[in-house]
Amino acid sequence: MKRTDFYTVLFIDGNQELDFLWNTLSDFTMKYTPGYYRVNAGDIKRIYRISEKMYGTPQFWWIICLVNDIENPLLDVASGDLLIIPNVLDIYAFQKKYRVRRT
Repeated sequence: MKRTDFYTVLFIDGNQELDFLWNTLSDFTMKYTPGYYRVNAGDIKRIYRISEKMYGTPQFWWIICLVNDIENPLLDVASGDLLIIPNVLDIYAFQKKYRVRRT
């Protein structure tokens, strides 16, 4: 096995970068039925608020971005967008599998 199997090589603005995090995040799967959320004007640039409304905590904003292919939460979300909201049981299973610490 090569060392490069543990990360993705990216080229950003002509510079080579190593993305260790993406390989782990790309393993996220949804076993349970997800929910949906329609973005309103107050949520734009505030994905953490959607996480707070749906999960009771702002800490799962990143999983909403991951599942909805949102690369830049400040620019890629518009009022009226319909977002997939993963079931919290899938998030807990992912955290347990990768031993992600919850605060």
